[in-house]
Formats: sequence, C-alpha cells, structure tokens
Amino acid sequence: MKFKDGFRLASQGLKRRKGRTLLTSLAVAVGTMLVVTMVSIGTSGENLVLKEIDNAKLSTVNVYNYKYFDIYSEDSIDIDVNDMFKKIDDSTVKELNSIKGVDTLTAISSQSVNSIEINGKKNNNRTVINASNDNRNIYSREEGNPIAFGRDLKKSDESSVVLGEKYLDSMGIKDYKSVIGKNIIITENKTENENIKLEPIKIDAKVVGVLNRKFENDNSIYASIDVVSKVKSYYYLQNDYINNHGYDSVTIYAKDIDDVKSITDKIKKMGYSYMSYQDMVAKIKSSFKILEVILSVLGIIVLLVASVGIVNTMVMIIYERTKSIGIMKAVGANRSDIHSIFIIQSALIGLIGGIMGIAFSALNLKIVQFGLKMYLESKKINETMSFDMPISLAFATLAFSIGISIIAGIYPSRRASKMDPIKALNS
Repeated sequence: MKFKDGFRLASQGLKRRKGRTLLTSLAVAVGTMLVVTMVSIGTSGENLVLKEIDNAKLSTVNVYNYKYFDIYSEDSIDIDVNDMFKKIDDSTVKELNSIKGVDTLTAISSQSVNSIEINGKKNNNRTVINASNDNRNIYSREEGNPIAFGRDLKKSDESSVVLGEKYLDSMGIKDYKSVIGKNIIITENKTENENIKLEPIKIDAKVVGVLNRKFENDNSIYASIDVVSKVKSYYYLQNDYINNHGYDSVTIYAKDIDDVKSITDKIKKMGYSYMSYQDMVAKIKSSFKILEVILSVLGIIVLLVASVGIVNTMVMIIYERTKSIGIMKAVGANRSDIHSIFIIQSALIGLIGGIMGIAFSALNLKIVQFGLKMYLESKKINETMSFDMPISLAFATLAFSIGISIIAGIYPSRRASKMDPIKALNS
C-alpha cells in the first residue's frame, strides 16, 4: 500500500467522527500550548534581562565594603551583621588597581539628602548624592557622551555637582543649559541617631554639567567628593567620615571580559564581597533554565495524559471499523498496511493537536503581552516587553506531540493488524 493511500484512509476514518477527533486533539493541544507558552515567556524574560546587560557591563566588577562570605556555607548562619564591615580606603583602592587585568577603577561614596534647591525651585524628595575618589560620574566610561550640557566633574573640583535631565524635569526646569554655573543649596536635617536633633546642614555648590537622561539613575545626582563627605559626617555625627570609614564601593573595569574571573578571585582573597555581571548572567540563565524545565515537564505530563486519550480513541475507532479491517485483509491488505493506516491516524491526531496548541500559544502570548503593556502603562512605566515564540521551539514541540501520538497508537494499530479477517467479517 502506498503512503498516500494509507493517508487517505486514515483521514477518512478521522472525518467520520469529527467531534471525537477534535476532543482528542484538544487534549494534545493543551499540553503543546503549555510547553510552548511557558518556555516562550521564560525565554523572552531571560532575553529582556540579558539585553540590559551589555558587553561593557560584563567586564565590570563592583566591590563592596563588607567581608566576603559564602552564603551556602554552614558558617554563614553564625555571621554577626555588625562584624561584616570591611573598610575600603585609598590603600585598598591602590591594591585593587594593581590586580592584573584591571584597566581602571572608581571608588564611590553615596549619601541621601533632604532637599535640593536651585533658582528658587526646590525638590523635597530625598535625593541620593554620588561621588567618586577621582570626582567623575560613574558613566564616564560609557559609549557616547553622557554629558548633555556643560562638563563632567574634575579631580580638582570642590563643591561642584552634575544634575540629570530627568532630575531637572522633576523640579520643573526644562531649559537644562540654563542651570550651568548656577548655585544650588543641598540640605540635610536627619542624623543616624533619630534622638539627636541638630540644625540642618546647608551646602552651597555649583552646577558644572547636566547628565543625559538615558545615563541617569532616578532621584540621584553626582557631586565632588567633599560634598558627600560633609553630608556623611553630619549624618553619622563623625568628623571626616570618608577618611575614617572609607568608601562605600569600588567599580572595577577589566581590560577584557576574560580577565574578570581572575580579578574576582583576587578580590575574594582580599576578603571583600563583590558582584560581577558575569556571575549575575550565569545565575539568571541557570534560574530561567530551571523554570523552563519545570514548566516543560508540566506540559509533557499533560501530553502523556493526552496519549491515554489517543489510545482510547484508537481502540474505539478499531472497534467501529472491525468489519472494514476484515474487508481490507480479504482483498489483500497485509498486517503492515493495516498497522500503517492506524499509525498515520494517530500521527494526524498529534499533528492537529500540535498545530492547535501552537496557535493557542501564539494567541496566549499576544494576550499576555497586551495585558502586561496595559499594566505597565497604568503604573506609568515606559517599558515594552515582547514575547516571541522561537520557531525551533514550535517545530520541536510539534514533532514531540506527533511522536507521543505515534507511540500511543502502536498498541491499537498492532491489535488491528493481528485481527483474524474471518472473525472481523462476522462481527
């Protein structure tokens, strides 16, 4: 028997009971839909996160002013939080800079303040002021020019600040260039000890530059190190705070991505905690892989349950077509021909279910994308997320659903091929 004849007979058999065929295929479709939808969402989420981490960030390592410890070790349970501090001073910065593979680095210190005032306009939301040991903003190494107007901070600067375009927007200032050279008043009225009330500290500074909005962190500005030192000394009630307690962190830029591992190993030996984007990417990929496997297993379980329905459907079809099987055998059809017809029939159920499942998945992804877009817009978050279905995933899942269906059809088709033609004709 030719394949096209077997295909025609198998198709005719399914068409006779369209409702039953549809319901059986629907069970396969649900399993296929679960696998494709969940893996597509997981893959899209992973791609969105990784898209934010460019190659420049992959060569960056952040070192923090607390001791390194392995969170998975038994010793980590007994760690005293108060004993975690580890000072980062100029000697530490010098040692970090001497590590092989380090291109440049910047030591950073930050502190929030109560208000910022410029040209009579005031921002009363708490603002984070960032400063570095070389008086540069942390985006100085980014591609493109992060400074929209004016200039960046210089090492020789004192009482100088760089504001961002978004920050100026929040103050109602639209003419960004107009603030260059203007004086601002930085005010802080809180101390670490809430029971101690002091007169607010007011620091006069001059705006030397405006940062492009795409390089800007919300509600933060950049200042010369002396400004942050004064605010920290006031807040912590200690003179010359930065000299006594050091910097908050150090951002290291490796010469090459391949140097990051050796740099982090050295930092670990120095006893400092750190974060590298390479480690973060590895953890993100691992987390999403675990999620995808779990969700895929759920879909596969549904497909396996659906295969039981296929077995039941095929047994019913064979029972209904017992006389037809007897006639085919009487006119010369052999076991292989009968077996092929019902295997093709099983495969068609898997094909129909697989195609339906992929179509449902595409619809689900559109619905999820639209719903997420509406939610983000309601929260005034200007972010777009696209959920794409990988073509390879669609074809692989379709092939799997057909394969499961063929396996489910083996027992009923073998049973049909072994039928005695005389008994079949007399049934």
